[in-house]
Amino acid sequence: MDTLEASKRKLEEDAEVAEQSAGDVVAKRAAAADAEAVKPAPMSQPLVKLEDFSAELLAVYYDRLFPFLQMFRWLSYRNDPKGGNGEKDYFLRREFTFVLQGDIYCRYMCFRDVDEYRSQVLARQPVRMEIGAVYTHPPKNHNSVIKDAYKPVERELVFDIDMDDYDDIRTCCTGAKLCNLCWNFMKAAIKVLDRVLREDFGFNHILFVYSGRRGVHCWVCDKVARRLSNEQRSALVEYINLVTPGTNRARADLRMNGCEDLHPSVQEAYRICEGYFRDDPNGVLQGQDILRKGPHFDNIMETLSVSEREEISKYCKEKPDATSYQIWMQLEKLATARSQAAASFRQKADAKLMLKDIIIQFTCPRLDINVSKQMNHLLKSPFVVHPKTGRVCVPIDQTQADHFNPMEVPTIGSLVAELNQSGDVRQTSLRNFTHFFEVGFLKALEAESLKDLRDKGSLEF
Repeated sequence: MDTLEASKRKLEEDAEVAEQSAGDVVAKRAAAADAEAVKPAPMSQPLVKLEDFSAELLAVYYDRLFPFLQMFRWLSYRNDPKGGNGEKDYFLRREFTFVLQGDIYCRYMCFRDVDEYRSQVLARQPVRMEIGAVYTHPPKNHNSVIKDAYKPVERELVFDIDMDDYDDIRTCCTGAKLCNLCWNFMKAAIKVLDRVLREDFGFNHILFVYSGRRGVHCWVCDKVARRLSNEQRSALVEYINLVTPGTNRARADLRMNGCEDLHPSVQEAYRICEGYFRDDPNGVLQGQDILRKGPHFDNIMETLSVSEREEISKYCKEKPDATSYQIWMQLEKLATARSQAAASFRQKADAKLMLKDIIIQFTCPRLDINVSKQMNHLLKSPFVVHPKTGRVCVPIDQTQADHFNPMEVPTIGSLVAELNQSGDVRQTSLRNFTHFFEVGFLKALEAESLKDLRDKGSLEF
């Protein structure tokens, strides 16, 4: 604890040096704004306002606001580089990648402690930072180590959910655009993923992070999760992934496998997804209006029997102004009728799957499974800034996922303005997110990590 407190005091002292920087940057922004006022308006709006991201703003953010100490405490898992607890070189063996201006990648970076971590970031000013695995040797020495001897030994189990994978079903936005309607897909994904990780696998230390633009990253940090092999990670992600790949697929490939009911995990996923699909005003039916826009109505109709298709077609012809929700109510009536008429085991199984497989396909998390399968896969660091939006990649409290609004996440421009006004980093809007990171995630993780290290020490003794 003395080592961490000393590091914290040093970081706070160093931070005071940048107090003037915030004022200088805001002054330059004001001057730039005056100059821009006399220029003709641009033909199109940029993805990010000029005051939301710049090299000067990023420098102030790293110097005054980026939570280096909290990040170090997380990624070191109470292993003290000065020899107090655990493995002295644990943090040093963690790979980092810096992406510099001009898309220059600096791989195999590593740092001995929080001070070196901070100094290297301030010196290089990366526009993006990615975090990799903990290896057998410091990554900077990878070329001097026998190839088979250099390998990953620990890595958080990670998941990447990006709005790109929902482009074939969202009707509200396209491309890089994002709104509260399509963000509902991310809310459902967080809820489904959090439940399966906690209840089915027993993980406790799970961190969801906004990607800064249109997606969500998930870090599972339990010791057991960090030590999963590539084969185990692959099996786990295949268990979780319920969405059938392929453009314009209307149904997930759910199977009863001879059982009378769906697997309990699939049932739970369906229970969560149903609300976001059917009942939420911003959800798939009412928000995306999928049965009146795009090819989805025709794709769903193809999954029905001939008589069922005729009945729905008749309803839509008689009620041309029917909403997606009203059409879905008719589909639910058909599902009830099919269930009541089912006689054979196969017919009963098909009746139980009807509509559930559609809800799963349209609402369940669409995972980039390759990110999760390999220990050596890099993932963007929390608290970095997305250069296209200027927004900080902040942690998300999964218990409050329904209230998270990506459009309200602070940009570094707004943070520097707040810092210039108050002069206190604790008075900026980043404070809420660093507080959750500390209290809602880091505190319990550190307690368990310390217990693991002590238990290991007693066993070795």
